[in-house]
Amino acid sequence: MGTMKVSEVIVKILEAEGIKAAFGIPGAGINGIYKYLGESNIEHYCNRHEEASVHAAGGYFRASGEMAVALCTSGPGATNFVTGVYTCNIDSIPVVAITGQAVTAQLGKDAFQCVDIAQICEPVTKKTYCITDPEAVVETFAEAFRIAREGKPGAVVIDLPLDVQNSDIEFDPTTYKSLSYEVPSPDQDKIEQAITMIRNAKNPLLLMGGGVILADATEKCVQLAETLNMPVITTYMAKGGIPEDHKLNAGHCGIQVGQPIGNKVFLDSDLVLGIGCRFTDRHTGAIDVYRRDRKFIHINIEPGEIGKIFEPELGIVADAALAIDALLVEAQKCNYKSNHVDVEALPQLRSEMARKTNYSQQPIIPHRVFEELNKYFGDNAIFTTGCGITQIWSGQLQQINQPRLYLASGGAGTLGYDIPAAFGAAVATGKQAVAVMGDFGFTFHAQELAVCAKNKIPVIVVVVNNAYLGLIRQNQKYAYGYECDVAMEENQGMMDYVKVAEGFACYGERVFDPEEIPAALKRAQESGKPAVIDIICDQNVDCSMGTALDNCREFVY
Repeated sequence: MGTMKVSEVIVKILEAEGIKAAFGIPGAGINGIYKYLGESNIEHYCNRHEEASVHAAGGYFRASGEMAVALCTSGPGATNFVTGVYTCNIDSIPVVAITGQAVTAQLGKDAFQCVDIAQICEPVTKKTYCITDPEAVVETFAEAFRIAREGKPGAVVIDLPLDVQNSDIEFDPTTYKSLSYEVPSPDQDKIEQAITMIRNAKNPLLLMGGGVILADATEKCVQLAETLNMPVITTYMAKGGIPEDHKLNAGHCGIQVGQPIGNKVFLDSDLVLGIGCRFTDRHTGAIDVYRRDRKFIHINIEPGEIGKIFEPELGIVADAALAIDALLVEAQKCNYKSNHVDVEALPQLRSEMARKTNYSQQPIIPHRVFEELNKYFGDNAIFTTGCGITQIWSGQLQQINQPRLYLASGGAGTLGYDIPAAFGAAVATGKQAVAVMGDFGFTFHAQELAVCAKNKIPVIVVVVNNAYLGLIRQNQKYAYGYECDVAMEENQGMMDYVKVAEGFACYGERVFDPEEIPAALKRAQESGKPAVIDIICDQNVDCSMGTALDNCREFVY
């Protein structure tokens, strides 16, 4: 065992933990680590905003299932991390975010760019640390990676004073090992009870949540549904968990990114087997309508999630994959097949209840954009989307057949997430990444196009340009009966997003005719550059939504 700088130790630990990519911005408060990061096998990508670094690291994991890290300097660099950390944590995305800090003697003394980022981030992470003892570095980093990965995954922030980074400690890299952790198995009695409840139900439903994707268990989950002949509804975070044309696919339910078929099938059900889901507000809407006269089985890896929104009839704490395995065994034993009232009609219902997308008029109806995305890319692209009316249209209308191809900011709804997350996803997989967003959201982290261009990562940005804060306009209109400061006509006029794209060394094009969308996407791909396709849409199209599963209002144009 020899003496080594803490900064070098940290980089060795990152390598030992399997980190292959880091996203960040060097700065005086973190330069101790960058010295050794530059000498390592870890590929570093320099972003243009610290928040984008965390989104990119999150996108990297969402697309690949492999962790990345984010790094930044102290003060405002660190505070810019907060939204990215929150975005990852609420969606159960594991990331270790490392912030530089002033020397320990300056902590709490209003020194330049010295802020208590560990305390600031504490409510929106699984764990935060400010390491003031160099001897605690190895133990802390090992624990941080365990915590990020264990149970319900999430974000961990480690704040590193500069004098700690530059200290010497005894360390032998060959002795470092990742900490193991227990993956909870289900209680067998409860598994048997769950199957009994399903058999006793008249119209049982399987609700696939994002935790099933995190557990890499979507295929087994579909197999379970096939074994029991149960309709499958996916939550927004599980989009792509079952192929669109699978005979048991009942789409999404919810008050925003829900679909008519999903809401109907859910409301027709009397028992819901929820696996790896959270029962959050945009999914449930009014809880009394959601719960009405139906029983719930809730499977989640995190004990605190069960009963957090409402108490299920049966709660099972378990890893989604292990629970599905156990349920499959019992389901195959009993040879039970559901006769859910909608199960045989699902293929017909998908066709009859699908929202209209084949609009031909100009200005373009936004729904047509998503029809063209479905046709052009199929399963050959990863999509990201952040927030607003465009995200809701995307969730309602995009057709995704595989897990980890649709990477949404689900719990946070973060404007500016889209482009850096697409960058991280493309870095992780080498696949075509497409960021879908509104014209207002485009301006949040458009600077990350420069990062895409520099690194030759041809992310395609599709701007659904309705020249409005569309979701906020709709809320003002229907909830309050007024409109204030949400119109942005300039985004279809004096603002030129094509020039913005070209200024960042990207391809840019503005589209007015719906028939031209496929050709524009083709030109974007053939340019070999990152691209912005600015699609000029009708300014006044509303998005189907409501306050409860039984009152979602539909709009046709």
